[in-house]
Amino acid sequence: MAARPLRAQLSRQRGTGSPGASALTAAELRVLPLLATHLSSAEIAAELSVSFHTIKSQQASLYRKLGASSRSQAVARARELGLLEG
Repeated sequence: MAARPLRAQLSRQRGTGSPGASALTAAELRVLPLLATHLSSAEIAAELSVSFHTIKSQQASLYRKLGASSRSQAVARARELGLLEG
């Protein structure tokens, strides 16, 4: 799924009180599908050619925007919102 349709979906949900209503950045949208894999944060960083600290920061932002406190909760919430398939 491309970033633009995902942003549009989040915008439509804005104001519904849902934790995922904040718009995700392009960087967060690149990280999100990788959170659903077995890859560690360090491996995700290597895959995306960014630092480990960048990934940790983007994960924290995703968790906040999705109202999650863990990787598994973030993935589940993203699936509920239709941001991830599965």
